[in-house]
Amino acid sequence: MAINILITSGPTREYIDPVRFISNASSGKMGKALVDEALKQNCKVIVVKGTSSIDIQNTKNCKVIDVVSAKDMLLAVKKNLKSADIFIGAAAVSDYRPAVVAKNKIKKKDIGNETITLKLVKNPDIIKYVSLHKKNQVVVGFALETKNLISYAKTKLKEKKLDMIVANSSSTISSKNSAPTLIFKSGKVKKLELLSKEKVAKEIINESIRIFKTIKTC
Repeated sequence: MAINILITSGPTREYIDPVRFISNASSGKMGKALVDEALKQNCKVIVVKGTSSIDIQNTKNCKVIDVVSAKDMLLAVKKNLKSADIFIGAAAVSDYRPAVVAKNKIKKKDIGNETITLKLVKNPDIIKYVSLHKKNQVVVGFALETKNLISYAKTKLKEKKLDMIVANSSSTISSKNSAPTLIFKSGKVKKLELLSKEKVAKEIINESIRIFKTIKTC
């Protein structure tokens, strides 16, 4: 029986007005590489794809759900989590969104000041939701930091009850290569050398499947 993998990929957007938004520099390359590798290993994939320009095709074994905001992404994850054996949260989800979205484009002449204050509110924590609602499912998260990466990743792994976390430096954003550290719930740490994102994806999928098979035999 095929293993079902639910993957989130790419950045999200949080609109300020109809033409301006908050986002980040994520390219979605890692998510695409994970999808491709999972399909190579005969898994069935559902990918919840943010606003990346990278194309992921719907196929017999791959369902693509396009979303824009973090709230959209959470809703799609909620609808599809039950059918997943493995969840991999590779998306770069915006942590905050504007408290109010203007109905029309904000014009400089309407502001009248040299500065403008934008009030932000917290977005839902998708990976935390998944961990709280998982049932014998493997949950893999990502951590990207500019400093204290391993320490932060270990804290996130524990607080969000993940089975594995992929710790990346900010240099991986939009790059073709990555040298992440895989940190496991067991305490094991696996530092990868600089590899293409395709090879990194193979490591992540292999380890995720290994963990899932361990859970199934317990």
